[in-house]
Amino acid sequence: MTTPSTRPTDDRAAGPASVPPPTALLLLRGPRERVAGWVSRSVVPLVVAPVGRWTVAVAAAGPPTGPPYDDGALLLVGRPVPARTGPALGFSETGGRAVITVHAAGRRRGPGWVVWEPGVGLVRPPGLDLAGPGEIVRLAGCPARTREELVDLLHETGPRPMTMLQAVMATLGLPGPRLLQDPVRAAELPGATRHDPSARQVSWFEDAVADSVRLRRELGVLE
Repeated sequence: MTTPSTRPTDDRAAGPASVPPPTALLLLRGPRERVAGWVSRSVVPLVVAPVGRWTVAVAAAGPPTGPPYDDGALLLVGRPVPARTGPALGFSETGGRAVITVHAAGRRRGPGWVVWEPGVGLVRPPGLDLAGPGEIVRLAGCPARTREELVDLLHETGPRPMTMLQAVMATLGLPGPRLLQDPVRAAELPGATRHDPSARQVSWFEDAVADSVRLRRELGVLE
């Protein structure tokens, strides 16, 4: 559960045997109390802190859920954000790709996605609702002219995924690009708190996933 009165611990003290946290953060711009409610239901351990007009949620460790729902980066940035809690922008490195998610009012199929691969550029994974550069620029609160700069950046193919994500955040004037590379620094932000999912939350999540898969099989959506 979230403990606002307790500052999060610094995982760097865990030593070389510790598993690095997923490379992922989510910036949310909704009211703080609604963001806190959203965070409290996360199955991904998070460090959360106010950063200007945003609240940043940084993955602090991998989730305790089993495969295929053990990818903390995708669980964080791909989890739906209600309209009254957002808008929100997610940034993660997953499977050697840079992934950006857009959570905006009016999106009925979940977040919009931008997926970028080094040596290739933008890719279009099947089944994902894509987000356009104009939408990202508007949600970030940037001037319209930023769109052209963002388009040029996303058409590059040489950078590493981490470098691309940080460059996109810098182009949009968003806080926290360094937290992608050094997520434990989130614990040092003023007002930072840590959320760790309870066993009950994890059980509820796994039961809900199992029920959803079972229903889809009964309806013939899954074989």
